[in-house]
Amino acid sequence: MRLLRFILCFWCCGWVSGHASTPEKTQENRVVVDIPVLVAGYGAEFFEETARAFEKLRPEVEVRLYGDPRINDRVRIRVMAGDAPDATDAVLLYPRLIEAGKILDLGPVLDGPNWEGDARWRDTFRPGVLDRWRNNGAEAVYGLPFAHAVWTIFYDKARFRREGWSVPRTWDEFFSLCEAMEAAGVAPLSLPGVTMRYGDAILRAAHHNLVGDAGYAAYHALAPGARTDPRFVRAAEVLQRVATRHLVRGWEGMTHTAAQQAFIEGKAAMTLSASWFANEMRGKLPADFELGAMNLPVFADGISLPDTVQAQSGYYFLFKNGDAARERATVDFFRFLTSRERARRFAALADAPVALRAAKAGDYSPRMADTAALLERSPAAFDAAPAAASAAQATLSQALTDLRYQLMTGRITAGEFGARLEAAAEVERRRMADPDHVTVRHAGQAAGLGFLMAGVVAWLVWARGRGRGAKAGDGAASAGRLARLRNGFGAAFVGPALGIYAAFVLLPGVAAFGWSLVRWDGFGEMRWAGWFNFRWLLLESDVFWSALGNNVFLMLVPPLVVVPVALGMAAFIHRGGPGAGMFRVVLLFPNLLGGIAAALIWLAAYEPTSGFMNAALVAVGLNGFAGYAWLAQANLYWSLVPIYLWMACGFNLVLYLAAMQGVPEELYEAAELEGATKTRQFFTITVPLIREVLVVSAVFLVIGGLNAFELVWLLTAQDPAAGTHTLGTFMVGALFNEFQAGRAAAIAVVLFGLVLVASLAVLRVTRREEVER
Repeated sequence: MRLLRFILCFWCCGWVSGHASTPEKTQENRVVVDIPVLVAGYGAEFFEETARAFEKLRPEVEVRLYGDPRINDRVRIRVMAGDAPDATDAVLLYPRLIEAGKILDLGPVLDGPNWEGDARWRDTFRPGVLDRWRNNGAEAVYGLPFAHAVWTIFYDKARFRREGWSVPRTWDEFFSLCEAMEAAGVAPLSLPGVTMRYGDAILRAAHHNLVGDAGYAAYHALAPGARTDPRFVRAAEVLQRVATRHLVRGWEGMTHTAAQQAFIEGKAAMTLSASWFANEMRGKLPADFELGAMNLPVFADGISLPDTVQAQSGYYFLFKNGDAARERATVDFFRFLTSRERARRFAALADAPVALRAAKAGDYSPRMADTAALLERSPAAFDAAPAAASAAQATLSQALTDLRYQLMTGRITAGEFGARLEAAAEVERRRMADPDHVTVRHAGQAAGLGFLMAGVVAWLVWARGRGRGAKAGDGAASAGRLARLRNGFGAAFVGPALGIYAAFVLLPGVAAFGWSLVRWDGFGEMRWAGWFNFRWLLLESDVFWSALGNNVFLMLVPPLVVVPVALGMAAFIHRGGPGAGMFRVVLLFPNLLGGIAAALIWLAAYEPTSGFMNAALVAVGLNGFAGYAWLAQANLYWSLVPIYLWMACGFNLVLYLAAMQGVPEELYEAAELEGATKTRQFFTITVPLIREVLVVSAVFLVIGGLNAFELVWLLTAQDPAAGTHTLGTFMVGALFNEFQAGRAAAIAVVLFGLVLVASLAVLRVTRREEVER
């Protein structure tokens, strides 16, 4: 609920600021265009350079181009608030936006001249790249491609020469090569397990090779039987064989950077990535490293052409804003961006392919020569994510994430993978036909949770009424002794704070509850859904109950570790143990860091091959931790316990220490005269007298476990499986990955109810009875 309040507040602030100062024209009559860009794989240098160069050529235009790797979430909030930029390449639900008429049709301007004026603009692009966002074969084009990533397997040419290995063309040759590599004592392939969706490139390549363009399109269009087709199962078998037999040790806990680093360091002979690899690893690749790139293998009986490449273009979308001058300026900027000089400059600066014919093999560095050659001889390319799949596949993303993990770790067979994915597709097809349908799977659990919460609320009401009756006399006497503030003074003291609280807490909360009763993807029209979102969560969703179980784990286990350790350290410092001052500083330091910084530190510490944790454990003789995958989905939650201890111990230590310093020293002196040991003094004097502080810290830890979000979200690369979701990550995933705003709001309302009831219950159970006077 807290996170959704932030989103709603950000939305409201963005709406006000956006409508108060929408960048149309400055005082100097310069047209201002607003272009947020995703800079994850290629950096921002080229795009900022292009914006400044365009402004010199068009002084009447100002290009506000900015971006970062997390621009997707920011732009989504803006678009949902009705404050769309002029253009962006952020990941949005573009089919819905196109249906709503919010995206500019580029077909007419593509038939016009290119930047140089010597060719039709659409003819300057590589063959087929404009087709992805073509409207059902019509002349309307909505997406403008620029960066043109190609999925390949990178390898060390020098090592291949030394070992006598050759580049495989078929999957049989590839697996024979993997066995030869293992015989030579090296892992064949590195692949990130934290970002496990990299493995989809293998599945897509094998599947497309067997079914061709028509079968591939049918799969993404949710055609019945496409996922149980023996050819799809055969492609899944390839992915499973690669993952379970031929990946570097500890791959399940590797980030994509760690997987690439393992390849550079020679721990793996090959790595799977797209063509942004060279730019990402710039400065990390040794100067003499001979980087090679091979196309993904094919089947001997495959039907697509062997040299077909798997491409993933980055598309820009231009929004309709009702201002003809801004729209013309935005189109003109992208005409400049796709000019011959800019295309070649991007190829040279980012060392990555571009979706334009102008870039030639000589524009790339020698390390990208193989990728450039693949593009030159490729007769065709298939898209890693067809536009037709965007809307439907968004709702299947969670099922694919869960089943991919089970397939790649050998927990299910390829046949089971296809059957379960087909079942998920069938649920989506049925929901498209009957949006209000709910398959009841968790009636008992939902009833149990409802009875539990109702029972707790009833008990709280009864306990409060009993306490109020017992203290009625005292309350009346106290009230008589207190002066009553006049209404005006009371309003003056309370009014401003209440107004701020209402604006930033109460109103967003009411809005969230309103959203929970509608069906809305954030871009189209809201439709009334009643209690559907709640029924779906409680009765059908497996992810909700798994996430709730993970929250319960975080509510119970970390406090059971943090409180005793912090209490023991506080007692040690309070008693003046050696190095007490140093411990106080060291243990408090993590509290100076935010959750994001802490997650990044522990991501590095938990790296299987180069992380501090495994290195330290192996150094003390625990060799079983060599390559241990701390961040694998099966190990993730127990791996969070040391992080919670590291982050929460210092703050709670300070609380306990301050409380201990308030305990009268005479009590300890009297206990010593009676012969009480230090341990007995601790449990009979210290703990009872700081009980209230212990209760407060425990309540905060429990609430923190129920609200857990940042650590899990970041440690799973923003793509948790069902088994690793918390309610917080489930809510954000529903909103930003599946574009289900109503569902996300329903999760927020349920989370708010759980936090409220749990907090009141813990406070009531642990509250000390007041001593009657």
